[in-house]
Amino acid sequence: YQRRVHGTFADVKDPMLLTRIGRDAGRRWKSLAACTTAGFAFSFGLLYAKEKDSKLPTYALEEVQKHCNMEDRVWVTFKGSVYDMTDFAPGHPGGTGRVLMAAGGDLEPYWTIYTQHLRGHILPWMQRYLIGYLREEDVPKAKDFQFPNPYVNDPPPSPYLLTNTACPYNAESPVARLTDSYITPIPLHFVRNHCHVPDIDAKEYELTIDGAGVTPTTLTLEDLKTKFPKYEVVSVIQCNGNRREDYHMLLGDGQPAYGPPHWVAGAISNAKWGGCRMRDVLNYCGLDVDAMALNQKDLPGITDVQLEGHDMDELGNHYSASIPLDKAIDPFGDVLLAYEMNEQTLPRSFGYPVRCLVPGNAGARNVKYIKNITLAKGGPAGNWKQYALHAPDVTIEKIAEFNHHKAELEKDPIVQEMPVQSIICTPSANTVFGANVDSISVKGIAWGGGGSAINRVDVSLDGGKHFTRAELYKPIKQRRNREWGWYHFSKDLPIPDPVKEQIRSGKVVDLELTSKALNGSWNSQPERPEPYYNAHGVCVNHWYRVPVTIDPSKADTTKPTGGFGNAPSGGKFKSPFLNFNKP
Repeated sequence: YQRRVHGTFADVKDPMLLTRIGRDAGRRWKSLAACTTAGFAFSFGLLYAKEKDSKLPTYALEEVQKHCNMEDRVWVTFKGSVYDMTDFAPGHPGGTGRVLMAAGGDLEPYWTIYTQHLRGHILPWMQRYLIGYLREEDVPKAKDFQFPNPYVNDPPPSPYLLTNTACPYNAESPVARLTDSYITPIPLHFVRNHCHVPDIDAKEYELTIDGAGVTPTTLTLEDLKTKFPKYEVVSVIQCNGNRREDYHMLLGDGQPAYGPPHWVAGAISNAKWGGCRMRDVLNYCGLDVDAMALNQKDLPGITDVQLEGHDMDELGNHYSASIPLDKAIDPFGDVLLAYEMNEQTLPRSFGYPVRCLVPGNAGARNVKYIKNITLAKGGPAGNWKQYALHAPDVTIEKIAEFNHHKAELEKDPIVQEMPVQSIICTPSANTVFGANVDSISVKGIAWGGGGSAINRVDVSLDGGKHFTRAELYKPIKQRRNREWGWYHFSKDLPIPDPVKEQIRSGKVVDLELTSKALNGSWNSQPERPEPYYNAHGVCVNHWYRVPVTIDPSKADTTKPTGGFGNAPSGGKFKSPFLNFNKP
């Protein structure tokens, strides 16, 4: 009835343990969903039992059902409690539509699919929206419906990845495998989804281009392949929220990292992408991209290229994002409409049949299943928020109630180019070395962000008190400010004599391997996370720390087993990291 979870115990009420039964029986979501439906019916009652506030009113289900839109307020129920989520709806990480689809009803049928809500911090945070309770006889009625799982036809999850959220499927690369090869193999490339994966017939695929300065045009996949030259670009894609778990409960005041996925460290990969350039397509549609790139022409007031995908939520809201127009038309920007990945047809999980590749920029701007390209002023309005890096004193309450704080929040521009990053891939956190170790071989990946090179990576085995230069490896040549691909770094760190003396005396010694990268502009990763904390958990790039131990009583090296597979900086999770599978 108990299992080990990162040094703490979680009993059978852990919903992720229950859902893993379905995954072991078969990897397809239909099997997983069948299991979770039964498992959560049991676990919900254990996790969320609480005493009622006698001062709050009791409502009939008919009254709750009247509050099903933003005009009439958005009420939901859960385990007999009634919540008014109206103010929160515009700030919901999954988009307003995901709150509206539950409006007037109970959350339990939805949360059996969207299990990321069950980590433990969501419901306590929701108590600020508690307005009353459901009549006792209405509690079973409120959840007496089945939410059709829109993810049952998604591609099966990769057995090589670490699943952060099952629905939508978000899974990170095991960082220990990222230095196996310079190009990340497709099965090891992290997967980011915002919605269920659309099933698109390539023969019927169409891309529309419209907006200011272009002639409205519709192109097929065959058009993209035959009317425009093909280019290949080796580029990292890193999710804007990679390493978000480092910010979970960071400040010690109970503030969780806002929004899933709680990426640990592996939402970064490096692949070769093939397709046509977006600037060539815009030029074909009548935009004089060369004159604009040379600042000889302008589109007054037009700043962005809005990108809309075929993927959509349950209410039909398509995922959308935007990139600067200057990036799209830049002859050195290498923005692609990609239909190949690692010299293969683009797989479904990665945007088949066509996705955007926006090298150097946040992963969210690399819109998959691209449906529409629009030249406009500003980013797309509506369901999906594009995250910005806010000041440390901007709380999750402000982000959650976006409309109330819109003027303040929109002062910060959305994240486009990413900052410098490095991650130690091996050894893994909490590895135990035996007495005969003379040196520790450190390997990792580093990326300059925004097209910048990596000038140097420094590594340390004493938490950064003493650094030394690592060796860099990059087997391809990329031009200045177009260094889209990552670097590998490596270094054998000799065990210092004082540490050897401790080992010989039989003492167990703890070491902290640390990396910091300096990019082509000599911008360095910050030492600590606190000064750069932001509630969204984006652009997380402080020094990456890997604790290891030398135990003279051990003959061989012991790698950590169980748990998630990746670890946050420092090697420990601040709260149990519930997940579906191990690598």
